[in-house]
Amino acid sequence: LSEVIPPRRLARLELVAEGPHCAVPEVIATTKQGQTVCLSPSAPWVKLILTRIHNRYRLPGAPGQRS
Repeated sequence: LSEVIPPRRLARLELVAEGPHCAVPEVIATTKQGQTVCLSPSAPWVKLILTRIHNRYRLPGAPGQRS
């Protein structure tokens, strides 16, 4: 799915890396209503949400952190 889901409606995001079980990475979202949807990891809005989450929960002093 590449249709935009407002972040306030998301309860959970799950990232599944590519591996022997799957050739491409997956992003699975669960809405607050309990609906599970597979998101396109290449969609710009999905990339933005993932970047914001990554920046919010990055450990202090972790590589790649801006000073």
